Amino acid sequence: MKQKRIAAAVVMVCMVLLALPLGVNRSLTKLREEAENSYYYDSTGFAVYSGIDAREDAASNMLTVAKRYTEENEKLEPLINELDRAIKVSQNTTYGDFGEEAEANLRLGDAAQVLFEELEKTQLSETDKKYPGQLMAQMKSQQDMIVRSSYNDDARAFNERLERFPVNFLKYAAFVKPLGVFEEN
Repeated sequence: MKQKRIAAAVVMVCMVLLALPLGVNRSLTKLREEAENSYYYDSTGFAVYSGIDAREDAASNMLTVAKRYTEENEKLEPLINELDRAIKVSQNTTYGDFGEEAEANLRLGDAAQVLFEELEKTQLSETDKKYPGQLMAQMKSQQDMIVRSSYNDDARAFNERLERFPVNFLKYAAFVKPLGVFEEN
């Protein structure tokens, strides 16, 4: 009889220990999904992913302009290659890994800025003179909209929740990761 009680107690403790991370996982996953939803359409109707797509398009257009002037300015070639890599990284981020997307977005902006600055030093045709500035302005405008998106507030609130007791101890057992936040370049 005593062995049955001990076995029952052990089973009960195991069930409680198993239920705790599962319960935390379920509630945190729901909170994470709510924050993630604002990535796709925030409280103003803006979608962070569409802002990133617009930045990638503007960067691609800047590449097109820069490639015309590689013979006039040999410094452009490595900068073109770096921006091209940054675009590819941005386009190939893991679906739903907002931290990876935020990092790729920063890299994209940095690479575009460096190329833009070199294009400013390059003698461009009358037709092409206006494009680098317009494209950089477009990228900065989209970045500003991304940074001001309510997604970032939701992601910060979720991440802060992960750092509060007792969740900060249970988040690893529940396999819940923080959300990426999009910052200024």
